Amino acid sequence: MLGVYAFSRRLAQTGESARLHQEIVDTIAVTVGAQQAALATYNDHEQALSIVATRGYPAVLVEDLRIAPGTGIIGGVFASREPMLVRDAASRQGAAASRRLRYKTASFLAVPLFAGRSGFGVISLADRGDGQPFDRRDLTTARALAAPAVLALSRERLMGRTRELAHAAAVDPLTGLFNRRYFETRLDEEIQRARRYSLDLALLVIDADNFKFFNDLLGHLVGDTILRGMADLLRRSVRAFDVCTRLGGEEFAILMPGSSAESAVASAERIRQRIQDHRFESLAVAPTLHPTISIGVAVLGDGEHAQDLFGRADRALYEAKGAGKNCVRVAGKTVDSRQ
Repeated sequence: MLGVYAFSRRLAQTGESARLHQEIVDTIAVTVGAQQAALATYNDHEQALSIVATRGYPAVLVEDLRIAPGTGIIGGVFASREPMLVRDAASRQGAAASRRLRYKTASFLAVPLFAGRSGFGVISLADRGDGQPFDRRDLTTARALAAPAVLALSRERLMGRTRELAHAAAVDPLTGLFNRRYFETRLDEEIQRARRYSLDLALLVIDADNFKFFNDLLGHLVGDTILRGMADLLRRSVRAFDVCTRLGGEEFAILMPGSSAESAVASAERIRQRIQDHRFESLAVAPTLHPTISIGVAVLGDGEHAQDLFGRADRALYEAKGAGKNCVRVAGKTVDSRQ
């Protein structure tokens, strides 16, 4: 039988969530001789348990199931925090309870997974391999192995929350794009990478034209809707590894690793055209009054630092503003993008 210490070490070495869940189910099931088993974990956002791993039957059969605490066997065990050992389901709950078509025997056990007041889920086990009902020794074994399982699930939850906090700290809440703080960190990193591997690095600085006019005319709520719409168009107009950022207000930036001046200008023009052609449904005004953007483009030069690259792109943006707006300008040359 796998010892608790060995089980703990194995779980500590399992990082990916699906593998961790399956390791918990398989190890506890094999140790107590259960032919069928399931691990249900509790989701704080949904306030329900979902089955994340099974043994003895396909997980696809139950992957959409959501179990409220206090509902059914799994929900009841979770709500009570007390393990359940049933030698004969028919005698415990009546003949109707014995119609468990998936199971070969009427005996099962379920163990809650808790650390203090924090609930992580329930492990349920059925059909002992020798056909005999589960006994107190099986329950003791399952509870002993549940302890390291709880520690592993606790670590998994903590890591998930850490990732959520890191994501929240890097993302602008209005648009869902990265924020300026994250952008500045990535800009330094991408400059170092571009130098190390002799790669191009392009930067687009983008500003919504006449945005104060739209705010004053339509109100700030509609203005926010426009910004969200622009952000969505920016995100869908670039590659997955480009860094789309809201710098603040109505100003955006896109960092494009590996892009030459030509490809960056082509991308900028495509973005400008999409914004110009897009019909923002929130605008209850004539189609002639629609948002546009101006874009400044710069490509990393030899020996440049982050402030140098950003400064040149920003100056190119102001050249675009001075040229009448709704156009693209690239640092060092002029590209008239207006139709």
